[in-house]
Amino acid sequence: MKYQISDQELDRRVGHMRAHMEQQNLEGLVVFGATRTFYLSGFHHLATERPVVLVVPLRGELALLVPHLEEENIPVRNPNIKEMKVYREYPGLKHPMVYLAELLGDKGLAESRLGVDSSGWGGGMGYRGPDLSEVVPKATLVNVRDVIDDMRAVKSAEEIELIRLSAMFGNVTHGFLQDHIEPGAAEVDVAQRASRDGTAFMIKALPEDWEPYGRSEGAHASFTSGPKTAFNHRRAGGRRLKPGDVILTYAGAEVGGYTSELERTLMIEPLTDDHRKYFDLEVQAQDVAFDAIRPGARMCDVEKAVNAFLEENGLYDLTRTHIGHAIGIEGHEGPFLDLGDQTEIQVGFCLTVEPCLFLPGFAGFRHSDTVVVTEDGIDMITYYPRDIESLTIPA
Repeated sequence: MKYQISDQELDRRVGHMRAHMEQQNLEGLVVFGATRTFYLSGFHHLATERPVVLVVPLRGELALLVPHLEEENIPVRNPNIKEMKVYREYPGLKHPMVYLAELLGDKGLAESRLGVDSSGWGGGMGYRGPDLSEVVPKATLVNVRDVIDDMRAVKSAEEIELIRLSAMFGNVTHGFLQDHIEPGAAEVDVAQRASRDGTAFMIKALPEDWEPYGRSEGAHASFTSGPKTAFNHRRAGGRRLKPGDVILTYAGAEVGGYTSELERTLMIEPLTDDHRKYFDLEVQAQDVAFDAIRPGARMCDVEKAVNAFLEENGLYDLTRTHIGHAIGIEGHEGPFLDLGDQTEIQVGFCLTVEPCLFLPGFAGFRHSDTVVVTEDGIDMITYYPRDIESLTIPA
């Protein structure tokens, strides 16, 4: 079972960027973003006040600026990276950005034309420091952020397989979640039990050297219930489940740095006519979105199609979000299934599809599925049941 990106894939990505560098007369890249660093080098870190910066010369070895605490990780986890510039700590007696200037000098790039994804380190957590232009004032800086992110939008076969694996673990974890739901149970207790069970399944399925890259320690499940579901981004808490509750769920798992998104509307008996009505309309809206996703269409066309369905059924005022977004290394990536996004849909895009209906004082209704765009339309990566019979919990 492959559970991480291969060195050959990383070489392909760097080769793609170097072709762009040659076209634009760039002699190097300076990458500050943690996600973009991982995408191009395979080195994963949690962005903090300590700068980690990837330097990609047009020719020669990749190099990383890292704090001392990361130095020993690289030969073990990323033997493809041969060069490092190490500083003791932030802020230190000599600022890390000064070390970066020295690294660029060592690579012969301090006075070069450089592609950058940002003007400087943006890790937050109390960080303060100079922009790159202040420490290498003779360099010419060209923003290539969107070039990297456009490349990330089209997923390779290896990436899609990792997202499929993530979806499989998410599917299993959601099954545990549904099994644990019953009237009287506390939201957070059910969510934690399902997360533990899903993670235990991952431990059995993956090799012993598997280790999560993200902040989650394995599989993750969560949900909100009852009137809370009419509000976005609420979390599992102490509320106890009741007969007649609508439940909005999430289940997923990160594998090799990649994730998927599976969300469902569950309901505890007894169901009313309104439960059935809005559940069915939300599923129909998602089907409209599925039908609209195809190569050559634009991302905005998908929301236009869904909005036409919603307006026809008098539902548009019950929506609050766009229809979905790209997904991969990050849970939310561009482009977006949004009226303002003119991006042409391409084979290899991996998207979430999640139209939703929010009825204040009653409930919210949403399924979210992860799909990959194919030459003929879409392939569903998530596969948990979507029908009302499968998602109704006996009281």
